[in-house]
Amino acid sequence: MENLLEILATPKQVGLLIGAGVSKACGLPNVEDLTKDVRKKITNKKFNELLEETDNVETILNKVQQLKSLITGEKKLNDLTLATVQDIEKEIKKTIFEKLSVDQPIDKLSDLVVWLNFINGEVQKEIFSLNYDLLLEKALEGNSLPYFSGFIGNVKPFFVSDSVDDFTGLHVKQTWTKLWKLHGSLNFKKSSTGQIFIENNIESEYENLLIYPSMDKYLSSRKAPFIAYMDRFRKYLLINEKVLLILGYSFCDDHVNDIIINGLNNNSRLSVFAFCYDEKTLNKCIEVLGKYPNISAYSDKLKFVNKTKSEFKNKDNIGDFNNFITVINSLVNQKKPEIINEITK
Repeated sequence: MENLLEILATPKQVGLLIGAGVSKACGLPNVEDLTKDVRKKITNKKFNELLEETDNVETILNKVQQLKSLITGEKKLNDLTLATVQDIEKEIKKTIFEKLSVDQPIDKLSDLVVWLNFINGEVQKEIFSLNYDLLLEKALEGNSLPYFSGFIGNVKPFFVSDSVDDFTGLHVKQTWTKLWKLHGSLNFKKSSTGQIFIENNIESEYENLLIYPSMDKYLSSRKAPFIAYMDRFRKYLLINEKVLLILGYSFCDDHVNDIIINGLNNNSRLSVFAFCYDEKTLNKCIEVLGKYPNISAYSDKLKFVNKTKSEFKNKDNIGDFNNFITVINSLVNQKKPEIINEITK
């Protein structure tokens, strides 16, 4: 799209939706990788009998949640006791934690958050992340950029749902980045009394890890981060002129897709730019959002602009987060590598 570079280079209200492809580009496993690791850890034959070949880590956790709701007391289902299912859930969450808590270089993410801080100037800066890892938090803190996520406190910051819906009454400056972890986080925990808090003690029990790749996210109360964050995403897309950049997202979460569609339906001043790693993701993006004129999508060899799919010739894949950051850095440095010249064609 002709004005893509202008969008990326001119201060305006830009929001980010970050998916697993970004973390993958930084060296962490994506859903497919996590699924392989989780399946290796699940050795219970009776549980494995309930899994389909197509099940990923999210649908596996769905089935764990379903079993937990169905098995009560001393009952069994397919010879599985509640204690066995709980142990399987703990092993899954432990695997996710161990695989995603590995230190990785955050220089590319640092470039992203610094650029976002610059491009938005004094207006709202909001990042909606679908990832459990803490790379974004490390990038923001590493660049001394204050951010707010709805948790308040010092020892064990606790979640205040009202602060996500309306943080104007808090001492949270508009210039601070707002970071909303839509699917939970490695350091979100839930106490036995139901309080949700941040705990950075890696020795604590994994079964209290509050991540939402499963049906539990749809059953949680309105006080849970998931509902509050999703409501915030919905409202964000409905107000004022907005540019939403989608990075590393596969368009496979129906709830997230519905919110984007709702924004496109009800805010004519919302523009969405999706950067897709491959043609499969681009086609999924078109399937979900393709009827809207204010959606543009780019992949390695194709682009979708003005409701038309066409060839996109470029040396580097702009759908790869690493190459996207190269474009951002080149704009900041006022250089024009080959990939930038091709974007404008």
